[in-house]
Amino acid sequence: MKKLKLLFLDSSLFRLSYMLCLFFCMVMYVYTAAYVVLALLFIWGAALTVYTVVKKNIFSKLYLGLWLFAFAAAFFVTVLCNLNDGFYAVIYNVVLFFHVCICFFIFYGMHTEKIVPFRWELYLMARIIVYLSTVFTLIGLVLMLFTSGKFDNYMNYQGVFKGFYINPNHQGYVSVLSIIFCHMLTKPNFIINSKQNRVSRIWLVSCTILNCTALLLCDSNASLLLLVVYAAVIVIMKFFSMMDNLTPKKMIVRILLLGGAGLVALSVMMFLRVFCRVGVAAVFSDGGLSAQQIQELSSDAVFIPTKDSGFTSRWFLWDAGAKIFSQNPVFGIGKGSLLEEIISVTGRTKFNAQYEGVVRMVFTDLHNGYLSVLVSSGVIGFVLFMAFIIRYLMMTFPVWFLQRKIMTYSIYPCLMAFIVAYLVYALVERTMLFDMTYLVMSFWLILGYTSCYALDFGYMRRGNYYIFNKKLHKRLI
Repeated sequence: MKKLKLLFLDSSLFRLSYMLCLFFCMVMYVYTAAYVVLALLFIWGAALTVYTVVKKNIFSKLYLGLWLFAFAAAFFVTVLCNLNDGFYAVIYNVVLFFHVCICFFIFYGMHTEKIVPFRWELYLMARIIVYLSTVFTLIGLVLMLFTSGKFDNYMNYQGVFKGFYINPNHQGYVSVLSIIFCHMLTKPNFIINSKQNRVSRIWLVSCTILNCTALLLCDSNASLLLLVVYAAVIVIMKFFSMMDNLTPKKMIVRILLLGGAGLVALSVMMFLRVFCRVGVAAVFSDGGLSAQQIQELSSDAVFIPTKDSGFTSRWFLWDAGAKIFSQNPVFGIGKGSLLEEIISVTGRTKFNAQYEGVVRMVFTDLHNGYLSVLVSSGVIGFVLFMAFIIRYLMMTFPVWFLQRKIMTYSIYPCLMAFIVAYLVYALVERTMLFDMTYLVMSFWLILGYTSCYALDFGYMRRGNYYIFNKKLHKRLI
């Protein structure tokens, strides 16, 4: 029983297991079994969260915890306000409430643990994803090229590469994340402080080349945006680290110049992606491609939010989200009611009809992380959530700024660049919070690691606030 209790309380083991299970939920042939295991791991995570909050008194230790606890309380009120929305919708909202708590208190809250092996954890996670993504991307490319008659299993419609994953967007995100992890694994201080062996350059180079190829072949414009913003932030940090006298004018000018360079880089990458997609489709087509087929393949060389597919059309979804919010602005509708509300405000009874039952409800999203939080939790939840994000950036960025001269070989700039890039990525993709996917959990995992590094580098908020004669430690706010 003592050993079982130790395993149950091992939050590091839970995070690694949960993340790997979520990864395999994206992989063809095994995703059904992975979802079964995920249900068991979710029960473990929910129980561990309750134990952490009740027994470990995490509220007094969690940096910026006041915003997170207030958001969790507000969303719980949202769940109660939508108890009449149907059995499955209510159950899904309750599940999402525990999912939110797992994100807050187990993933981000890892810095509250007395001894957490966050460097080893991050190193192990990065190394595993680099290995898995390299192998799966290689398998996907090989099967695409050499499996006659089974081409559609490894390419989506219209010549879009999805590799060994069930969705091309998954291929795109995993490709970008693995490239970022490769960058992290080249940082000498990270390897030394993790007390682990350096990953072979053959693996890192192979992973980068294969996943850049997959990124060009898949249709994930958002993933391209994620990678370009990450690279731009890294360059900005590098410029600032080399400057002695920083003035507001210099900072603004350089940020604008780098932003312009980032837009050019994004445009070039999207052109290359369309070129590769048309080329691959032409190779596998019988008799070549018609002018109409070429136009369809190259139609999304830029973001076209008005292009209406009925499922991923950004304009359609954002317009529906705005209408839903206007009807339920205070506490929101809860994510479980989103499908019915979209049908109600748009009249599209066949929206997401390619799915059935509960899956149809779960897969419904507004493809904008901020709008999803606003519609699902209302303006109260949105304000609390954004207050946490802003305060988090105010906590972590000064740590880099004060130590920028000595952090050339550190992983910390990589973590900060990923967070900023992900916040931009969330503008056009299903991210941030109300989605139990690898994308969302990787964001909260990186938030947790970054907070651990910030505290390790010396961030500290001492003193107390007094609100209504109640003493609150400054770290909570």
